[in-house]
Amino acid sequence: MIDSIKQKLAKLNPSDTTNLKKAGVLIGILNYDQYEESPAIIYTQRSSTVSTHSGEVSFPGGMKEKEDKDLYQTALRESHEEINLDPLMVERIGQLNHLVSLHNIEVNPYVGLINKKPNLRPNEEIGEIFEVPINFFLNPDNLTTQKIERDNIKLEIPTWYYNSQKIFGLTAMFTADLLNICFGTNIGIIREKK
Repeated sequence: MIDSIKQKLAKLNPSDTTNLKKAGVLIGILNYDQYEESPAIIYTQRSSTVSTHSGEVSFPGGMKEKEDKDLYQTALRESHEEINLDPLMVERIGQLNHLVSLHNIEVNPYVGLINKKPNLRPNEEIGEIFEVPINFFLNPDNLTTQKIERDNIKLEIPTWYYNSQKIFGLTAMFTADLLNICFGTNIGIIREKK
């Protein structure tokens, strides 16, 4: 499975960036011992005390800072700050196309393999760290949709419920993009003008 993911991500050429503020997030894939049969993706649930995206599921990441060499370094720095992920444990295997958040931020997702057991610990911004096996996402029975309105357009976006967590919004859209590229799942976003 991992070799196939690497090959498909290697063929990507992410789209040009915008003039918006930029953020980087890490889609970390666990691939050691217990995950060799079914690798899993790391997610976080934001703390209920943070001012933006309180209680929502997300990938570790955040806004680019001056000292960051590039957005991949942003994703690694933020992952270290938020979940104590050692950047040296991450093998970069690809980048997906950016999406623009509700707050008009260009969010750039990077995909990294974690081949040894990390010592993950949440900081004050993170309420919980959890992982979801990729096989869970590949089962179409686990997929639902959620309807939202944005810029006078009705959107139906993918949504997954895993244990007590709801994976939706930008995080679900990045997850769907990864699954579509690497596994040909054809999980779409339905758009309808008002």
